[in-house]
Amino acid sequence: MKKLILTLIAFSFFATTANAQFKKSSEKIRLYKVSFLTEKLDLTASEAEKFWPIYNKYDKNMMELHREERVSIRKRIKENGGIENLSEKESKEILKNIRTINRQRYEIKAKFHNKISKILPYKKILALEMAEHDFHRSLFKKYKRKRMRK
Repeated sequence: MKKLILTLIAFSFFATTANAQFKKSSEKIRLYKVSFLTEKLDLTASEAEKFWPIYNKYDKNMMELHREERVSIRKRIKENGGIENLSEKESKEILKNIRTINRQRYEIKAKFHNKISKILPYKKILALEMAEHDFHRSLFKKYKRKRMRK
């Protein structure tokens, strides 16, 4: 009984530590993204003041969709032992779920573009699209370099 309690305490300590590291890492990425996009977009103070609250809400919605996709789709595939072990019915259902999530992404992005078009010129909106793509590539390269060093 004593060993069980000690094991549970140790597990909760490690889980808390891992969660804290994840939050710290997520915050670093978020700050890097803000810095990266700010530099690429060359926003005026007035534009930035209006842009960031809208962008942050948009980014949060997109992250929630990504999380939903990861949990509901990838987890389901993994639980079934991979794609090869899915039935046709399950595969069809998962594809329907993917289409729904992609539709939601499109709708969120369209609403976002509509809102920020009242704040930013279309050239800056296009620059934002390119900067987001560049940011993800840059982040992936950093991750890859970090992994190579280990």
